[in-house]
Amino acid sequence: MARLSKELLKKLVNEGFFDSFKSIEGVVKKLDQKGFSINGKKVGLLSQLLTFLCQDEILEREKDERGNWSYKRK
Repeated sequence: MARLSKELLKKLVNEGFFDSFKSIEGVVKKLDQKGFSINGKKVGLLSQLLTFLCQDEILEREKDERGNWSYKRK
């Protein structure tokens, strides 16, 4: 069974999903289309995994005027 992981998010990066900035909500929607239900505590896990990909210099992030982060391939 597939799980939410950095590898799953790296696959989205390689597919070109993060070629433009995506919000957490956009990532959740994409994962939902792939059969992953993301809600509750899993949203926090998703945010943490995206941050790890930023630390690995795979993604970059920027904060909007409301304080929400968006993520894009570096």
